[in-house]
Amino acid sequence: MRFFVLSLGCLFLLAASCNPLQNTDIGPVEANVRQMTNSENELVQSNVDFALRFFQEMEKENLDNYFTGPFSIHQALSMAMNGNEGEVLQEFLEVLAFHGLSKEEANQTVKSLTEYLMKVDPKVKVNIANGIWYREGLQVQTTFKEAMNTYYNANVSTLDFEQPNAHQIINNWIASQTNDLIKDILDGIPRDAVMYLVNAIYFKGDWKYQFEPKNTKKEPFYPENGSSVQVDMMDSSDKIKINIGGNNRVNYFEIPYSTGQYQMAIIQPKNDNLQNIISEITPENLNSWSKNSFESEVVLKMPKFKIKHKIENLKEQLMEMGLVQAFTPNQGNFTKLFEGNLPPLMISRVIHEALIEVDEKGTEAAAATVVEVVLTSMPAGPTHITLDKPFYFLIKEKSSGAVLFMGKLGNPSLL
Repeated sequence: MRFFVLSLGCLFLLAASCNPLQNTDIGPVEANVRQMTNSENELVQSNVDFALRFFQEMEKENLDNYFTGPFSIHQALSMAMNGNEGEVLQEFLEVLAFHGLSKEEANQTVKSLTEYLMKVDPKVKVNIANGIWYREGLQVQTTFKEAMNTYYNANVSTLDFEQPNAHQIINNWIASQTNDLIKDILDGIPRDAVMYLVNAIYFKGDWKYQFEPKNTKKEPFYPENGSSVQVDMMDSSDKIKINIGGNNRVNYFEIPYSTGQYQMAIIQPKNDNLQNIISEITPENLNSWSKNSFESEVVLKMPKFKIKHKIENLKEQLMEMGLVQAFTPNQGNFTKLFEGNLPPLMISRVIHEALIEVDEKGTEAAAATVVEVVLTSMPAGPTHITLDKPFYFLIKEKSSGAVLFMGKLGNPSLL
C-alpha cells in the first residue's frame, strides 16, 4: 500500500519520529492550552478546508509519495492577499476559505492562531516565520507594510534584485528558519520580479512514546501496485497509547508527540485502495474521527522514512482551486502593494518545498513557500550589454538610412 502523509488543519504539521519506548515526559509538563476564540476556530476550519482542497489537487498528480505544508502555502498567500482589493481580494478570501471574514479579521486570527501554535506545547519546537523582500527603487504602501509587521511579524525589506546572488539572501533566511532543512529553494530572480513573500515553518517533536532503535528491522511493505519492498520498520514492542477512530471504510490513528497536543494522524483504507477513500477525507469526517476516537493500548509498527518534495510552481493547482486573476495580467492585481503608477502586477510562481524525517525519536519537518510577484510588462531601464564576440558594424545617416561606412571586428588583437 502506498504510504500516505497529509498535513492539515490544526494538525497542520503532520510529522513523525521516535526513541526508547517510554513516555518522554520528565516530570509534569503541561501544555499551554487556552480557550480558542470563535474567530480562531473559524480560521482552523479555513485551514482544514484549504488543506483538503489542496490535497485533492495533489492527488491528481498520481505520485507514489509526497509531503507538503498547506499551512505554509496558506500563510504566504494570506500575506499576498493584503496587496489586493475588490474582486481580486474576494478571490483570495474564497480560495483561502476565509468565509465570512474581512481581510482585517482574517489577519487578526492568523496572528493569534500562529502565536498559539508556537506556544501550545513547550516540548515541541514549532517555528513559523514570514519575510518579504521587494525591488530596490520601489516604495511599498504604508498600510501593507504595517499589516505585515502587525499580523505576520514579517520584516518588509528592500533588496537589490540586480545583484548576482540576491536570491541567496532569501534562501539563506529560509535555511536559518528551517534548521537548514530547506535550502536553495529559489534558483534566481528574473528581471521582471518586484516582490517575494515568503513563509517558512519548522517542526521538531519527540514521540510521547519513543521507539527503541534496536527493535527497528527490515520488514516488507506492500505497495498497491507491484511486489513488496523492504523498509526499516520501527517496533514499539510493548504497548503504547494511541487514539483510534474512523468508520467502516477508514482506519484513523492519532500518534502523540510530547504532551499530546501535536499528533501524527494516519488515514488508511480498511479494505480498499487509497484513491477510493479520498471522498471520505472531509473536514467533517476529520473532526468526527478525532472527536470520537478512543484511547487504546497497542503494539505499534511503522516505517522509518524521509520524504523531500519540491513543487516548482503551484500555479496550476491554485488556479484549479479558484485563484485565477492573481496569476493573469490584470490591472486590478496588487493595487494596494506599491506607491505610484506601475504596469499591472501578477503572481508568476508559487514555489513550495517540504521535508519530513521520521525516526525512532520523533519527527523533524519543514516547509517553505515563496510567492513571486512580477510586472506584466517591463518599463524601459538600463541593461548590461557586453560586445565580447566578433561583430559587423556600419555608420549610417538616420533620416535617409544611407550607409556611409561598414565594417567587421573579428579579432582586435590583430589591429
